[in-house]
Amino acid sequence: MKSVDYHHLFNDSNSKVWLVNKLIVDNAIISPSHRYDKDIFIFYDNRNCDYVALKDLTREAPRKGDYMLNSEDMHLKIEFNDNQVWDLDLIYLTEDSILMEPTGKSDIKMAIQLIPFPEL
Repeated sequence: MKSVDYHHLFNDSNSKVWLVNKLIVDNAIISPSHRYDKDIFIFYDNRNCDYVALKDLTREAPRKGDYMLNSEDMHLKIEFNDNQVWDLDLIYLTEDSILMEPTGKSDIKMAIQLIPFPEL
């Protein structure tokens, strides 16, 4: 059998916007509840990504990074331009949600749930 290739999971072969729906620390959700106060990720097919607060999208430059997705290990690594590294295991994938947990090598210590950017 051929293993599943998730290379285009985050970018749909072009670019894709994801809403950071939940930030989780010790089973406590610490992210804002209103969607307009949340952050977004934009993943591009060239393996670049942007991370920015939704409300700042047109006002501030996003945090820039490069990402690598390992389909076999279900692992995402993001190296930001400020030298911070987010090293994340993909815990589950559903049609409308991705949950990622940090590894011991990660500079971020929160689990992250992404959802496709919803219709406004």
